[in-house]
Amino acid sequence: MSVPASDFSWTGEFTDAAREQTFAATLAPRTLGVARLCIIATTMTSVGFAPMDVLTVGADRLPWFLGDRLLIALVCVATLALLRHGGDIRRVTFITYAQQYAFFTLNALIFDHPVLLRHGGVLLPLIAISLLILLPGSFRAAATISAFAPGISLIFWGVARPQPETPQDLLIIVLLTLVAYVVGAVARTQFNRMRREEYLLVERERRTNQDLLEAKEAAEAGSRAKADFLAVMSHEIRTPVSGVLGMVRLVLDSDLSDGDRRRLETACQSAEGLLTILDDILDISKLESGRVEFEKKPFPLGRTIEGVATLMAARAREKGIGLTLDLDSGLPEWVSGDSARLRQILFNLAGNAVKFTEAGSVTLRAQATGIAPDNTVRVDIVVTDTGIGMDDAQQARIFQTFGQADASINRRFGGTGLGLVICKKLVEGMGGTIGFDSTPGAGSRFYVSLTFTPADPVAESPSEPAQAIEPLSILLAEDNAINREVAQAYLNKSGHAVTTAVDGAEAVRLAAQGGFDLILMDLRMPEVDGLEATRRIRALPAPLGQVPIVALTANAMRADIDACHAVGMDAHVAKPITEAALNRAIRRVLAHGRHGDKPGTLSFDILLMGEGAADVDRHLKSLGHRVFVSTRDDAALAMLAARPFDMVVAATADPARVAPIA
Repeated sequence: MSVPASDFSWTGEFTDAAREQTFAATLAPRTLGVARLCIIATTMTSVGFAPMDVLTVGADRLPWFLGDRLLIALVCVATLALLRHGGDIRRVTFITYAQQYAFFTLNALIFDHPVLLRHGGVLLPLIAISLLILLPGSFRAAATISAFAPGISLIFWGVARPQPETPQDLLIIVLLTLVAYVVGAVARTQFNRMRREEYLLVERERRTNQDLLEAKEAAEAGSRAKADFLAVMSHEIRTPVSGVLGMVRLVLDSDLSDGDRRRLETACQSAEGLLTILDDILDISKLESGRVEFEKKPFPLGRTIEGVATLMAARAREKGIGLTLDLDSGLPEWVSGDSARLRQILFNLAGNAVKFTEAGSVTLRAQATGIAPDNTVRVDIVVTDTGIGMDDAQQARIFQTFGQADASINRRFGGTGLGLVICKKLVEGMGGTIGFDSTPGAGSRFYVSLTFTPADPVAESPSEPAQAIEPLSILLAEDNAINREVAQAYLNKSGHAVTTAVDGAEAVRLAAQGGFDLILMDLRMPEVDGLEATRRIRALPAPLGQVPIVALTANAMRADIDACHAVGMDAHVAKPITEAALNRAIRRVLAHGRHGDKPGTLSFDILLMGEGAADVDRHLKSLGHRVFVSTRDDAALAMLAARPFDMVVAATADPARVAPIA
């Protein structure tokens, strides 16, 4: 990229004084290096003549010559000492030029050397040209000393010595010096311009990189803001939807007229549709941010596809269309992969096929292409319908976020337009491909190719009918009055005794009083939130701090679930809750117990202290104990004073050496 000539003066320096000063400051380390080089080089040129002084200069003048060269060397050493720590660019330049003026003045005093009997002044052009090119600082300062150095040398060499040069020789030396001076000036001007153009290029690249970095940080901030917004919206939307669905389901369990029941079922379906839209938005957000992880577990491939077809067949029958399932006999019975994501893909594709088909049928076909050399099998899944189809313009938008064929599609069939986007990202995340063919008015055909690894069958324990839960004493911490009423109604219906708390602080106070078999804890509450309340409850002495805690919250993001487990919660139930989901969570928590609280095992509250505490912590927790870690003795004593422990363990840096204290 060219630089405007107006940016530079005729000397190759910036016309703008502030920019020139910034440039000089940027090159301060290089300027210091050049300054030292000039000082050392000029000094060595003079001191190097000392052996010739001894061989050629008479005894009467030798002390003068050697003393002068010694003085030049001492000035060099003193100057280098002043420049040892660098400093301001103007200081470095001033010291360098002061040394150069002193050097050429002292050197001129002994220029009448016997070795240089005639035309010794031809060295002066070399001085003129080299100083102009190498000296740091401004062009004007370098030009001044480049004129002074050969000038004072010529005065002593050609004029002041006992046998001066002839006028003709002086003229030749002057002309050569002037030519060298002009050449040096031109060379320095061009060199200055090249250095400053390089500086401007680096500055442009630096600014470009800075702009890119700022754009990247802005994009990351936007992504974080988007994630925060989705987390808040997940909670704020799920909370009222939970209240709506909960209340409607409670009313549906009562005696109603057919008309009222139909209206409430419609309201319930509408609320569930709103929840589906919210789940789609959260899914696409996680997929776009790359936070989705895919499992690799054995599952029955054929039965998974059959399960999707069975559920979709009921919806197809409601519309009066047929749904056909065609499974290739060559499909492996068991494969390793993510069955939940496969079901999500098939539900979206088959659900769209049924939704957009008014008459005719839908076909779900799956076939295998055989085992590859890497012991994988490719499975091709095709969903064909006889629905409305799509034209070329509509097909171009089909995999775009929030894209549907046209506005009328949304009005006629509803939906967010995210289902196929989610399918595409899930398929690609699983290493597969997805495509489609469509003809307006004749239907569409979507095909998916996925690669699985055949797996050995996994023994499945026979499902047992859900057993009734014995009545429990449950502490329900929920700040939303409607959701609190819904959850309490579900729990009372199952025969449980429920005590309610409207915030985390009240929940901790009630938990400290004891008498509860289970705690249901909302996350977002005033004063003290659910996470902090759980931390405080877990810090209570056993058995108060060992009561199972289930998160009952609208925070359905993966990070929220991980945060629940990190503070010691045993399960997570996302709102809107159902009676069945709540009972399953309670049953699962009670079945697994907590912290090794199973028949035949003991669980202790242990204070673990010492440098090796972090290494022993995981081992003790795996045995079912509650471990409180302190690497400092004073903190451990404070914890002991605050509450009792079943055991205090001192751990060294060697995990094998663990000493119980009490």
